Amino acid sequence: MKKILTIILLLSSFSGFSQSSFYRFGFGVQGGVTTAYTGLSYEGAPVQSNPNAEKSLGTNKSIFYGVSADYYITPFLSAGLEYNMVELKDGPDQYKRQFVSNFSNIEIRGNVAAGQFLDNNYAFNPFIYALRNLNLSLGLGIISGKNNVLPYDPSLDNRANGGLNTQLPFSRQHPNDIGKSEFSTVFNIPTTIGYRLNLYNAYDEAFIQLGINYKMVFTFSDDIDGYNDNPAVFQNNSKDVYTSLGISIKYLFGSKGIFYK
Repeated sequence: MKKILTIILLLSSFSGFSQSSFYRFGFGVQGGVTTAYTGLSYEGAPVQSNPNAEKSLGTNKSIFYGVSADYYITPFLSAGLEYNMVELKDGPDQYKRQFVSNFSNIEIRGNVAAGQFLDNNYAFNPFIYALRNLNLSLGLGIISGKNNVLPYDPSLDNRANGGLNTQLPFSRQHPNDIGKSEFSTVFNIPTTIGYRLNLYNAYDEAFIQLGINYKMVFTFSDDIDGYNDNPAVFQNNSKDVYTSLGISIKYLFGSKGIFYK
């Protein structure tokens, strides 16, 4: 009798879980708009060689595009590689500094969506059902590239007139600026929040993912913008950061797994 009751309880507990199959691999493409957050100054600077400088909505916007490959542990938990070609630009600021930087960023990352933590009851709540595809990722990346900021040119130095060198808008302002025009193996930490929509095949398996993603990339360098100066003068208080807002499309394929919820 005890054995029969045990079997009944086990079967009833299994019946409370739903199962679905999913593809293990995904390959995607992405692109969008970047925003630079570096050492350029638009307000509160102690010296103003360009006092009318202001940052509008499009001042420091540029583009990125790339590809990604992922392995899905569950439909909501994955790890993967991402490669992006990125352009950043900003300026001119109050010191007439400006730059355009082009680089590649390859990152390894993990991604988890809210559906990983929701049980099968979410199907009966439209809000929770929609929430399951909200996802977060954290990774480690390496940046390599260059910018178009030229070294300081003493022949154009106008400090004797009480100002900064403003004749070359893409040059460093004085010889003590240790910024670089090229950089490689710059480590960074990308963090992303996104939302995705799944398209399903005839077997109710997701095979296409459409996503919108907002990413913030914290770099361990102050050379992305080409300027690395005295923070007491140029408000150069932190490492370079950039963000991206983009869309992605991913194709899911390969071997299949079973997900129980």
